[in-house]
Amino acid sequence: MTVNHQFFRWLSPYMTVNHQFFRWWSPYRTVNHQFFSKSPVLPVVEHLHDSKSTGLQRTTERPTAYDLTVVTLYIPLGTFLKGFGKTYRTKDNYRTWMHTWAWLTNKVVAFFADSDDMEYFRKLRSAQPADRTVLIKVERSQLNAFKDYDKIRDIYSRPKYPKYQPNTVNANYSCTMNAKFDALQMTMDLGHVSTEFMAWLDIGALRNMLKLNRKNETFSLEVPQAFNDSRIGFAEVAPHSRLVNASPWDYIQKNHIWVSGSCLIGSKKVVQKFITSYKKTVQALLASNMSSTDEQVYGAMYSPQFRKDQKVGIAVYTCKDGDYGLHGSDALWFCLPYVAKEAAELRSKN
Repeated sequence: MTVNHQFFRWLSPYMTVNHQFFRWWSPYRTVNHQFFSKSPVLPVVEHLHDSKSTGLQRTTERPTAYDLTVVTLYIPLGTFLKGFGKTYRTKDNYRTWMHTWAWLTNKVVAFFADSDDMEYFRKLRSAQPADRTVLIKVERSQLNAFKDYDKIRDIYSRPKYPKYQPNTVNANYSCTMNAKFDALQMTMDLGHVSTEFMAWLDIGALRNMLKLNRKNETFSLEVPQAFNDSRIGFAEVAPHSRLVNASPWDYIQKNHIWVSGSCLIGSKKVVQKFITSYKKTVQALLASNMSSTDEQVYGAMYSPQFRKDQKVGIAVYTCKDGDYGLHGSDALWFCLPYVAKEAAELRSKN
């Protein structure tokens, strides 16, 4: 299977990249669940289950140089319209997609705003060893992204503002997309990343595995082969050459999408830089009365207006229709986790 791994060198301030990977020889350790935040209430952090009560033994496997700590967040938004036409998303959709996480062997750090959803996910993840799942109950008030809710709602209420469901209509949806970076930051602050690399993965990003993995086989995600560790990896939805001159407002007004928000991969150091830059860009857009989702923010970050401020380059991955069993828009939006899955499979054969 051939995947076109395109890299936009001109987007990166780094001219020379050291492709050396460092192995971590210490096993997972007990973490002090202390979160340093201005939030008045601390998030509730718990491992999947206690090995003493279940009889399961905690694993002592050491993370390799290519392992990924996978972070996700699910905030229920009720039933909402997605895109044009009559496609609606419901809680049942997301709970169905959660089943794919039972097969994922990576260490997973999952944030939930609803206790029932967290318990549902807990039961699914119980198929994996105890120390491979950390569940965190978090309130919206603890996520900095939701502090912008009133501002975003005001922007979307303006009659002449572009209307794309739910991107520029549902303020809760936009806040949730921005909250991905709160979850990534909290994961690092809480000390849950014992690997050199980490990934964001939308709760439904692996939905195609429900039909592709009929035998319920476990799988892992690893850093893609020949990964440029000075960059953040994304799946490319549209060639950047078509959008190279697009302004932040172009991305919002025309709902342009360069890279998918379903998954990102990077080293802890690079992810930290990207989080800082992402949040800075969100605030700059809000100050100019602009808002949409993370995918439009990514485009804005590397638009002519903000490109010079970026400290991290983007590595894009593209899939053709049929690659990895993905078809149509799924081959564009969900390419990267399947590239990461293939990387793990290829290394396991060597």
